[in-house]
Amino acid sequence: MERTALKNGADVEKYGAKAEASDATQSRQAGALQAIVLVFTTQLPIMGIISIVPIIPLLIQHFSAHPQVAMLIPLMIAAPSLCIAVLSPLAGFLADRVGRRRLLLIAVLLYSVFGFLPFVLDDLPTIIATRFCLGVCEAFIMTIANTLMGDLFQAQTRKKWLAVQSAVGSVSATTLLFIAGMLGNYGWQGPFALYLLALPMFLLLLTCTWEPAPVVGQHSEASGARFPFKVMLGICAVTLFCALLYYVEVLQISSVLSLSGLDTPAKIGFASGIAGIGVPIGALLFSLLSKRSLRLQLLINFALFAVGLYGMGNLGGITAVVSSAFVAQIGCGLLIPTLLTWCLGQLAYEHRGKGIGVWHTAFFLGQFLSPFVISILTMRSAGGLLAAVSSLGVLAAIGALITAMTLRRRTT
Repeated sequence: MERTALKNGADVEKYGAKAEASDATQSRQAGALQAIVLVFTTQLPIMGIISIVPIIPLLIQHFSAHPQVAMLIPLMIAAPSLCIAVLSPLAGFLADRVGRRRLLLIAVLLYSVFGFLPFVLDDLPTIIATRFCLGVCEAFIMTIANTLMGDLFQAQTRKKWLAVQSAVGSVSATTLLFIAGMLGNYGWQGPFALYLLALPMFLLLLTCTWEPAPVVGQHSEASGARFPFKVMLGICAVTLFCALLYYVEVLQISSVLSLSGLDTPAKIGFASGIAGIGVPIGALLFSLLSKRSLRLQLLINFALFAVGLYGMGNLGGITAVVSSAFVAQIGCGLLIPTLLTWCLGQLAYEHRGKGIGVWHTAFFLGQFLSPFVISILTMRSAGGLLAAVSSLGVLAAIGALITAMTLRRRTT
């Protein structure tokens, strides 16, 4: 009996200590500082592609003696995105099992190491290996940072910071592309120094964030003991479809502008930058629509993609193409916070990491498939690339029509 009493007493003390620790964590209120740190943490994976873009010709030239250079350079570019698509669910599973913050800190620190290593390497296969390691880190960073955003912020506050994240993403991409181009003037290794920016982010995460705890009485729309497979299957299906549309403008704008008459990279980059102004406007639009229904937000998203993509493929002239791309970019700025808010709202704390990981897989699978869809449509269409882009605009219009029908049925 004494042993039982002692054991029970120890258990009470153990669980009491856990409860006190949980209460202490919950008493800490996340604010703008934590949100800003997480927003900029989510920008780190953007460098996975952006840092490489300005130096692709230099890389091909430098490693031209390698017999597989034509295959290995594209692999070097795509490796991080491939890792995010494959490993995000694992990152989310581990975040739910062992905690968010510790894994995020390790991932950010290793990200700076593997990202910077090509600066001191000169062997192409070894550099590609570091890029795959970088991609593993990016999968953990993307998944856990967004999971923490869902843990630390609720309702309208969460929506506000997701909109900010979308807007900052556009500005970050443009800024990092410019800096990478400047560093590329010092040789192909130069842009890899950008990855050292992860070190101050590591220090900020270390000093300004904490491991969240479930809030007592907090329930998501699908809270419960089991992972909401059916709900997430629907979210991921819509996400995959949206990602196919999202990446049409992002990946094809340069080629469309070239077909429209722009003949230099500088002019194409400038025109693309003007269209990119639509992204923060789309994020602002999400802030205005955040209290409206999900179906209405998706309807507007599909309508923007329909107008933008169809216009890019059918309206002649550079001004018309840039204007259409601008409309599509507004859709891009609106889409990410819309989908993330939907996903986070359906996940209880204990499943949030896994859910966000699966969502990232669906989104980056769309990034992977989008160029293949465009290539197939281009080969089968007499109008080539322009007809393929406009066909995706028609597909977006069908999505808008279906969404409008479900919205009307719900309101009548």
